[in-house]
Amino acid sequence: MEKLNKISLPATIIIASLVLGGFYYASEINKQKSIERQQQIKIDQEKQDQLAKELKEQETKEQAEQALSTCISDAEEKQTRYWNSECKRLGKIINSCVPILDLTFNEYLKDKGLTIEEYKNQRGITDNNIFAGLLDYAKRQDECSCALPISLADNANKISADDKAMCFKRYPQ
Repeated sequence: MEKLNKISLPATIIIASLVLGGFYYASEINKQKSIERQQQIKIDQEKQDQLAKELKEQETKEQAEQALSTCISDAEEKQTRYWNSECKRLGKIINSCVPILDLTFNEYLKDKGLTIEEYKNQRGITDNNIFAGLLDYAKRQDECSCALPISLADNANKISADDKAMCFKRYPQ
């Protein structure tokens, strides 16, 4: 029995050491996994932040491109209105052309109380293409345009160029 007591104390110490070592090892593994999870969460968050930043930059770029496009379109429309008003002022446009130059196709139809089909019938258009009426209207607008004296034409072109330059300054790409 004495021999058993001599062996049992070291065996108990060894077993206790193994159990405590196992618990310590398990807690260290758990800490390591927790640290790795936190690092992965941080990496994922940084990726999400970067993606959100890139998406925001892309959206801002698209908005700037749209704003520039709208600004240039407005400048061109302003030039057309100026050109047409000068042609009217000089009496170079016949009265039947005035509404054609002043209105878009849809505005013209609404102003005259016409449907697209009625417009096509009045104009003798037999083409069933849904854009046939619009193409005819654009052709009529071209036929109604006039040539301005060089000084007025240059002024109209300068105003348009200045407006477009302002667009590029306001909405740089």
